[in-house]
Amino acid sequence: MTDDVIEVSNPAEFLRNENGAFEVTSPYGQIFRVTCRRGSRMNIRQIGEPHIIGNRDEMSWKVRRVDSTAA
Repeated sequence: MTDDVIEVSNPAEFLRNENGAFEVTSPYGQIFRVTCRRGSRMNIRQIGEPHIIGNRDEMSWKVRRVDSTAA
């Protein structure tokens, strides 16, 4: 899944059983680094400020794997 962007309506549900680090972009343009470990809590850190995005009617989140192993 590296460098592939997946659009989801609920990133927490999508990432619940994943391992690794992900870049998650909200519908409003905020960018988060989410580190997941199966069976543990997710570590979420905002890494980018909101920015204006083209289609404000689109309410999907974008998820991209940036590392295959959880840190």
